[in-house]
Amino acid sequence: MAAFDVIVSLLSYTASFFSVLLNGSPIVMARAYEKNGSIGGNTNIFLGAVLFSTVTWSTYGLFKSIVPMMISNALGNAVATYSSLVFLSVARREEKIRKKLDATTYMKSLFTYFFFVFISVAHLLICVALIAAGKFSTASAFTGIEATFAGIFMISSPLLQFKHIVQTKNAASLAPLTVCFAFFNALCWTIVGVMQMDIVVFFCNFLCLLAAIAQMVLLFMYGRKEEAHEDHVAEAVVPFD
Repeated sequence: MAAFDVIVSLLSYTASFFSVLLNGSPIVMARAYEKNGSIGGNTNIFLGAVLFSTVTWSTYGLFKSIVPMMISNALGNAVATYSSLVFLSVARREEKIRKKLDATTYMKSLFTYFFFVFISVAHLLICVALIAAGKFSTASAFTGIEATFAGIFMISSPLLQFKHIVQTKNAASLAPLTVCFAFFNALCWTIVGVMQMDIVVFFCNFLCLLAAIAQMVLLFMYGRKEEAHEDHVAEAVVPFD
């Protein structure tokens, strides 16, 4: 095997490793929500984006028979689902106690969660319909395009809180581990895209790389100042009735 192929393979496996860490990182956020009894200035858009992205990528892995991709994203989907339910549980409890949340409301968060569940189910139903119609290649191509945009949105979604971060001069809503994993994942895939002259891989991951860098800049500029809420109650609350 030529040195070029070795480097490409090494970068691909490294990127896949960081992808697994990225998909699993919401569990750290969920534990922090439970520990603090507060969601702080966070919204659950990123968690919803992870939920949808992992559904599309695991489906794509199934179409292409890429077992590692299928397994890592299936596990990532389980993590995103668990983290979303923890977020809703903590948000519901916090809103009942404090009467308000810093950056969202419980009902908005609930709508966001069900919206991403809906489009995930819709994606699966469309794929099933295409396969039933004998259009397997169309279903595969459709899933690939969808997964690409889902991945870009997932990495860039924390920037939707840019205004809140600047106003409060606090980047506590950004997760350093997630940003770090996203940066190295996108960096490795961007290099692979350049080396293989693959415009799709390059374009998608270059945008993700820019989004990760922007989040790193915000973290360095404002830091993470956790807000303590004295009215924290440790009792468990279900995410919805």
